[in-house]
Amino acid sequence: MGHEDLVTEAVRAQVAAESERWLRAGLSTERCDRPAAEAAVAEVYRAHGMPAPRTVVWMDSPLGGALAFWLLRHGCEDRLDGTLVGGAVAGPPIRVPQAFARQAEERILEQIPAREDTPGRPEAGRERRRLTGTFSDTSGAQAQLVEVLGHPLFDQLDFYWLQDVRGAYELEQEMSRIFAWPTHACLSHIGGLTYKDLLGRVRGPVPERIAQPERDGDVITPPPPPSREQIYFHEQFGGRLDYWAAPFELIRWRCTLAAAGLPASPTLDAVQEALYRSGGWWPLEDAVVLVERPVVLRYEEAVTDAPASRNVLVRYADGYHVASP
Repeated sequence: MGHEDLVTEAVRAQVAAESERWLRAGLSTERCDRPAAEAAVAEVYRAHGMPAPRTVVWMDSPLGGALAFWLLRHGCEDRLDGTLVGGAVAGPPIRVPQAFARQAEERILEQIPAREDTPGRPEAGRERRRLTGTFSDTSGAQAQLVEVLGHPLFDQLDFYWLQDVRGAYELEQEMSRIFAWPTHACLSHIGGLTYKDLLGRVRGPVPERIAQPERDGDVITPPPPPSREQIYFHEQFGGRLDYWAAPFELIRWRCTLAAAGLPASPTLDAVQEALYRSGGWWPLEDAVVLVERPVVLRYEEAVTDAPASRNVLVRYADGYHVASP
């Protein structure tokens, strides 16, 4: 049976249905069903053999969520006094208006459980481990495909082509080909704008362990790193899962498993379900930050004499907004 035979009409229909659901979720402005979202997130933890997070914090925007994530990750709950966010030297390295910072601190503080030994003070502790990579890991699905189809997905590809052998790699490529990704283009553009805006609010130096490039003639060694802002943003605020970007790989591998006739992946299924229940989330060890969906989201393809451009407006309940230039 060739890889074309594995991609049946039923599989194509699944791809189309998954893409449509992704688009509906990514463009939704409905208020989140918070109990359902928290239950879906707890299921992700359980699917990975972990207890559900004890602390759940909801914020109204990705900017507020980034601040809450930083505070929880670094165990700074007991330092929330109205001055930590937005200007303090020891606070999160991000530029926000003072009014927004005060509002964010109040929202975070009211959702953090009090410590039993010190009534009225929030529960603080050691730095928490990020779990994003664990929850979005598709290597298990890829390993199943390799085991059943008998050939590496990517390694030694030229050798197998010369032997006229077709296996997991070819199935993956065929699945990628049949995916109609106007959904991906639309949502990735919105997500990219938001990421760029958040990136512009970051301040701070490149971590010392990141080597600076040195030029040796025409060769730069090591290769140029990402921008200072990208490195610092990843170090301080990286770890968000959102429905604009994360479903791309999840859908692709889940549908590829179906095409190969393999059982579904409970872990990937759980993550994708949780992604659609909120406007984004940061998973941590024993804590999670969840974000509401925007109150306004407009995406328009503007066709002019120039190539098509996109008009985007994303606005959140706390006043944070992102718009295309």
